[in-house]
Amino acid sequence: MKTNPFKLWALVLAIAFPPLALAEPIFKNNDTICLIGDSITHSGPYHSYVFLYYATRFPEMRLKFINCGISGDSASGMMGRLNKDVFSNNATVATLSAGMNDVNRGLYSLIKVPEDAENSKQKAIDGFKQNVVKISDALEAKGVRQIFITPTIYDETFNSPVESLVGVNGALGECSDFVLELGKKRNAPVVDFWHPMNEINQKQQQADPAFTLIGKDRIHPGPMGHLVMAYLFLDQTDAPQDVWRLSIDAKSKTVLEQKNAEATNLEGTPSGLAFSNKEMALPFPVLEDAKQACELVPFMDRLNQQVLQVRSLAPGNYTLKINGTEVGAYSQSALEQGVNLATNSSTPQSVLAQQIAALCKEHQALGSTIRMLRRVEMKHLKGVDLRDKEVVKATLNAFIAEKQAQKNDPGANSGYYITTARTYLKESDNEDPMRQRIQAIEDEIYRINQPQSYSYTLEKSTDPQPVPNS
Repeated sequence: MKTNPFKLWALVLAIAFPPLALAEPIFKNNDTICLIGDSITHSGPYHSYVFLYYATRFPEMRLKFINCGISGDSASGMMGRLNKDVFSNNATVATLSAGMNDVNRGLYSLIKVPEDAENSKQKAIDGFKQNVVKISDALEAKGVRQIFITPTIYDETFNSPVESLVGVNGALGECSDFVLELGKKRNAPVVDFWHPMNEINQKQQQADPAFTLIGKDRIHPGPMGHLVMAYLFLDQTDAPQDVWRLSIDAKSKTVLEQKNAEATNLEGTPSGLAFSNKEMALPFPVLEDAKQACELVPFMDRLNQQVLQVRSLAPGNYTLKINGTEVGAYSQSALEQGVNLATNSSTPQSVLAQQIAALCKEHQALGSTIRMLRRVEMKHLKGVDLRDKEVVKATLNAFIAEKQAQKNDPGANSGYYITTARTYLKESDNEDPMRQRIQAIEDEIYRINQPQSYSYTLEKSTDPQPVPNS
């Protein structure tokens, strides 16, 4: 029997840092959640996936997720922008994710070896710890509920032309252990990304050295990695497993069990069964660009169970229709055991969930663009009167010319800086319309996600061949 290292680590983590007993979801109705972080928060969609989960699972709970990430930032910079990013938004909850820039990755280079690197490495880690405590103190003083998040991993072991900077990941591990302990001391929720992601990455690379949960730059996860992160966030904050569960006895036409659903109008038909089902939640949709994550973590089993169980059916195969549309075919034995409809992308519920997913994706993209505006102002327009458009334009054009002159220097990161400056020049006057669109997206999500009733029919099939989904 194969051993699952992720499950082993989860057990170790549960013993060392037992999760807080959560009698209810970690978020509350009308919460404003500010997500403080660096580029992994700024540009990455893990928090958008968390938003998507809550929007589909808790339609009665209106939440506002605000991206407060800044690419390239550290805990020190995050401390300096709490007033503007968090308190001015009247945050009720703040998540804190830092570390990737705090450890000062350049100190680990063997190509350009810094002077006194060893002492500087420890000073960087100590600075991270001090600033995380300061941020936590400031949030506590304002009555903002905190969720600590450990850093993600730096993948120094997969095959890549980028210098591996051996030691960076260990430094992030030390930062993670500190965050875990701090959260425990402060009786606050902690989400551990580093340890589980490190275990998954090492396991996968034993079979495929080219595998990475992160990306070519060894720093930034792609959609797959971000869905793993969303899973870890939801799992470790005790998010519920079930979309809904329904168990019906076809012979007696009675409901045996129902959870987050309400079945009515059960009727026998000449070839099967019909009923209505009011459903209080939607499934988490299949995300094509991130679905490989479900091979790495048990997302569907742990967080996405929409189970229909029908007992006492006559042997054979059955066609399932929802609202009159055929959505799948199942054997009597599969229905007797229970089928997870969340895996079926053809159901009308999944179609609605995909609509919400598209809106969440747009929401995340707009939020990321707005954060890019803040980044350019913080990094490249400091001291400039932002109301003077000509000065802003001249300053950024001079910055672009400087970076273009450095385009042959890989360390200058010219392409990224030029792109962000040009984005600012193009989009800075569109911030108000972007914010209006974000509000409209949220309104649309909370219109689509409301509970509704669906009509179900199960009809015995005459097809003798094996049936899909059975």
